[in-house]
Amino acid sequence: MKSGRKSHSVAKAFELISVIAEQGPGGVGLQELAARSGVVASTAHRYVTSLIELGIVERDTAGTGTYRLGIGLVTLAGRYLEEDVLRKAAHPYLVKLAEISGETAHLGVPLGGRLVYIDKVESAKSVRLVSHIGSQAPMHCTSMGKAMLSLASPDEQRKFVAGPLERHTPKTLVGADLLAELELVRSQGFALDDEANEEGVRCIGVPLVNRAGAAVGAISISAPANRFSVEDCRRLAPSAIEYAAEISGRIGYAGNPFTLPAG
Repeated sequence: MKSGRKSHSVAKAFELISVIAEQGPGGVGLQELAARSGVVASTAHRYVTSLIELGIVERDTAGTGTYRLGIGLVTLAGRYLEEDVLRKAAHPYLVKLAEISGETAHLGVPLGGRLVYIDKVESAKSVRLVSHIGSQAPMHCTSMGKAMLSLASPDEQRKFVAGPLERHTPKTLVGADLLAELELVRSQGFALDDEANEEGVRCIGVPLVNRAGAAVGAISISAPANRFSVEDCRRLAPSAIEYAAEISGRIGYAGNPFTLPAG
């Protein structure tokens, strides 16, 4: 029983942290935090008091009294990212992707059915995409998400597609159309996000695999659609596939699941 109570407390603490994170730099008040977390205000206050002592959460005592993420969480995340094997292996190739494309390169990993950005190299151009390390995006309509899903088993793909999937733009594919696209992605070795997640944004993504051949992440090139055509994506695909294979080799994969596009 004691162990069970501890597990519940840890889960609830992380739930409060997630609610605070969702509110961004403006923070969230105690009553709203309690309501969104499904606890009474006194319980929420007890949790956040401990999180404040640990530096995970901060309280705006000079203004609104709202809670926001603290520097302690940033420090912990920074340590994780510095030590993360995949990020270390991939970062030099993100630099190369950004150089050859002139656009922003990302590294993402799956988390609970969504995609999380864990590294990026910005475009040198003055107009660039706004993205943040640690932010999340859907798997089914992003190039990195579809690249990773393409290596899942048919049963896993069908189970994923059967779930509720939001259409973010008129170009978002779901259901049988998404399954067909995942088959195409697997055969060609890369995925396109042709304004399927956000209108005016186009991306190409390639999966990264571990020593067992399972997708553990993906790399991408993203840019405003008005200067990054589908033809540009296809032109850059061989380099992206080559870099993905090299990254996968660095984290232990000995084969090559990637197919170079013809032509």
